[in-house]
Amino acid sequence: MKKLMLWFSLCLCIGATAGAFLYVQTQAKTTEKGVTGTVSSEELERYEEEGKNPFGGQTTGPELTDKEYQEYIHGMAHQKVKADEKWTFFQIHPLRISWLLEHLETNDLRHKHVYKQILTQWAEGDYSNAVDDHNAIWEIQRGTIGKAKRLLTSEEEEEYIKENN
Repeated sequence: MKKLMLWFSLCLCIGATAGAFLYVQTQAKTTEKGVTGTVSSEELERYEEEGKNPFGGQTTGPELTDKEYQEYIHGMAHQKVKADEKWTFFQIHPLRISWLLEHLETNDLRHKHVYKQILTQWAEGDYSNAVDDHNAIWEIQRGTIGKAKRLLTSEEEEEYIKENN
């Protein structure tokens, strides 16, 4: 019986370690595979011609879930905030913001009020609360690494965009 308990405990530890590793690895992926970094007007036009959303993915507006809203807002917030770890990046663009806002009311979303508050401010060009915006989404996602600490300076933001192009 002791050997069985020892074996079970060992398997449980290995499984927990593997699960934690896989979770961390999947957090580093973007929602839309291969779409990260900056975006140009030409790319946005090409996305539209190809039937893709403004983030380059296949998810249509009426199909957006909380997960996509969180991933897109979180990825855009990275442009504005200082954090120890940043795993996704979607350049902020008015078309992306308006597209997300447009579909808020047509989708059944658990955190709709949070997304609306953030996106409405951003649509007005107000990023002064981007640290709180990032961290609100980060907390909804149960983040453990990469909490935003402060706003980036203009120079830091420009450098971040260049690095992620």
